[in-house]
Amino acid sequence: GSIPSLIRIFLNVCQAVAYAHSNQVIHRDIKPENIIVGPYGEVLILDWGLAKMVSYDEREDSFIEQSSVHSEITHFGKVVGTVSYMAPERALGEPANFQTDIYSLGVILYQILTLHLPFRRESLKSFREKMTKEIIPNPMEVAPHRDVPLVLCHLVNKCLAFEPEERYQSVHELTKDIEYYIEGRSEWFQSVDLDISNKEDWEFQEHVFMAEHVAITRGAEEADWVNLMISKASFSENTKIEAKVCIGEKGHGIGFLLSVPEAAERTHLNDGYCLWLSSDINKSTKLLRSTVEVIHASSIYLQRNMSYDVRIEKVEQNLYFYLNDTLQFSYVSHLPLAGTHIGFISRDTDFEISPLNVSLGSQNIMVNCLAVPDAFLAHKDFQTALTEYRRIAYSFSGRAEGREALFRAGITLLEEARHCDEEEKRKVLFDLALEEFEKLHNSPGAPLEYLGKSLVYRAMKEYEEEVKCFELAYRRYHRHPLLHVLQEQIIYRMYECSRFHRKATYLFILLAVQHLPKISTSIHTKRLFRSVQKHWEPLPFIEDDPSLVTSKKLQHIQFGIQLAFWLAKPYALMELMSSALKKEKRSLPLIANALFCTIELGAWQLIDEKIHRLHTKTKNSELKNKLASLQYIFNYHNRDELPSSPPNNLTFDEERVYLYLLEKLLHKEQMERFYSFSQMFTKCSFSQKGKIRLDCALIWAAIWSKNWEEAGERLHRYSMEELTQETSPLYFLYGCWLLVTENQEIASIHFSGVLPVSYPRSWTLFSHYQFGTQAEKKALLDKTFLWEKLVLWRQLKLYHHCLEDTQEVQKYRVLEKECLIDQDMV
Repeated sequence: GSIPSLIRIFLNVCQAVAYAHSNQVIHRDIKPENIIVGPYGEVLILDWGLAKMVSYDEREDSFIEQSSVHSEITHFGKVVGTVSYMAPERALGEPANFQTDIYSLGVILYQILTLHLPFRRESLKSFREKMTKEIIPNPMEVAPHRDVPLVLCHLVNKCLAFEPEERYQSVHELTKDIEYYIEGRSEWFQSVDLDISNKEDWEFQEHVFMAEHVAITRGAEEADWVNLMISKASFSENTKIEAKVCIGEKGHGIGFLLSVPEAAERTHLNDGYCLWLSSDINKSTKLLRSTVEVIHASSIYLQRNMSYDVRIEKVEQNLYFYLNDTLQFSYVSHLPLAGTHIGFISRDTDFEISPLNVSLGSQNIMVNCLAVPDAFLAHKDFQTALTEYRRIAYSFSGRAEGREALFRAGITLLEEARHCDEEEKRKVLFDLALEEFEKLHNSPGAPLEYLGKSLVYRAMKEYEEEVKCFELAYRRYHRHPLLHVLQEQIIYRMYECSRFHRKATYLFILLAVQHLPKISTSIHTKRLFRSVQKHWEPLPFIEDDPSLVTSKKLQHIQFGIQLAFWLAKPYALMELMSSALKKEKRSLPLIANALFCTIELGAWQLIDEKIHRLHTKTKNSELKNKLASLQYIFNYHNRDELPSSPPNNLTFDEERVYLYLLEKLLHKEQMERFYSFSQMFTKCSFSQKGKIRLDCALIWAAIWSKNWEEAGERLHRYSMEELTQETSPLYFLYGCWLLVTENQEIASIHFSGVLPVSYPRSWTLFSHYQFGTQAEKKALLDKTFLWEKLVLWRQLKLYHHCLEDTQEVQKYRVLEKECLIDQDMV
């Protein structure tokens, strides 16, 4: 029979012997004559007359053979068995053990491969005399016509090792390798041992401070000290990591790093994948992609003071995690696992770990048709890889392999663009990649089109377009089974951007809030959302609603409304408001907040249509009253009409409407109408936030009108601490007043006292811009939102007005108008 057919029978033989060994029974005479195959494929091992029980006597520290019940066949101390299948130590009179049966199985496996015995042994006596000179002929040379697999040759050599300790230590290990061969898994070859205490093994080995969310916080808030090391050696093939681990009494866990990029391509130290194994203190195991959790297994953890065998295999795009030889979970990545280094990470030192045994694997025996172009891509032979991917896509049109080939063809063009130094050629390659991904349009793999395009826009740093790709995919294919691949990428990008790009982080969080509400249950996601809310600037026109505390869904909508405002996304605001209206438990303040944010963005046509529909459909009187309070703004916008005298006790809705109108008059420089309108508020009672807004508007107007005395009188109603602290909205106005009442040097001292932060509050934008270098100014403008730019241009306009620099005033007046036009275009 052929090797593939016989190897399955051999597997059954091994499993039967493994069962016998598990019951402490040794067969002692395993050979083909004692194995029969039934008519239905059943495999039976016969002749157990020589079988022995094995036990371990601690007093003699040796194996002892116990006499068989068949005393007439087997005599104590007599060497039994068939010489052609006998292990060397057995011929020398040593007691039988598990390794002697494994040796016999190795002889049978050799026969399966070659149809010949590995040795010529005429008698037990001649075997004893010549055993040290026996050489195992290579099965591939003995039977070239049999097409003997190399992996099975390695198995044979291990089974037939002269010394028992060099053989398989259990039939279970042999069975596992046979199963790997049948399944087509990689063949492993030991590469290196990495000792965490040996500095020579590691390219990077330091105690480092890892900070998260630095692009959205004003300081290193989410951070941790960790001991992190990255291997000096790189492993580009399939890789297996094995280690013995024991967590101590106070240990919290350890982590293994995989697919870590080369140092030149590494943006952050924790790029790649991390398998974090927690102790029973925290009770969870996590697989993270650059700190983004992709698998959370709360039922898997390491008991303290217990030893475990940990094994991690990276095979092509798959990761497998084994604990004590049991598969715990596997993970498949749709994007190439490109990194070649491995590493280790820990937060404490209360653990013991053996050197990391790293083995390299061949390609799977059952080679996927994509493996060939994958190899070309890995070696950066982009043209050959692209040709092969396209050929597979054409040959397997309509099948999963064909769609995957199309996707990887786009990835190939994208990778070539990333490694291209010529700007023009890079742009051409980006365009070609977009065209390649577009071939997936309307196919069963359609979401992959948008994933691919998002990767192109990510490489081009066009984050708005990147997010639009995911948005389109979710709107068009909201029930597609491949959406989970996009979800993983969205979450990954959300966390990744939180390290370096504030606006992109907000874009991805808004996308997640709208389309992936379930991810908010993750601890990491909650932490990220809290960081955003803690560090963003509170919007004074947002009404708090205590009832939101009891509704997580409405809390997310409120969160999304403020994100949409900062990002200047009026359509997103309308969608979030529609979601709030559909909820059984409505929040009227939340609905009004969405409407008012849309007004602040100047989306008049959109808001006009929405309010008209709400007026027509709603029967809720309280909501009608909230809508009515906005009518003053529409009268002003459409007919330039201002409201009559407000009531003494203003509601929150009335307060924000009147302050909105007052600030509009101020920034339109209609000072006469501003003062006339502001006189109406002399008897009104404002909230604390509203009072500061009103005072800021009046001080601004006084400075613009060069009424320094009035401006100073209003400023000095506040303490010096409130005027000089950059956390105060009065900070900028006090600096302008110092400019005209003292001198420019004193004003500069005031303005230049701001602390460097990831992003400033709106009332300190002027300081960071005015006293920054050209590069710092550009960076500031790149990361500010549209509303913040509008505030900045107005501050610069007022500052240069104080200097009586009409040319600069006109310059910033133009920029202010352009910003307002941008709002309308939004």
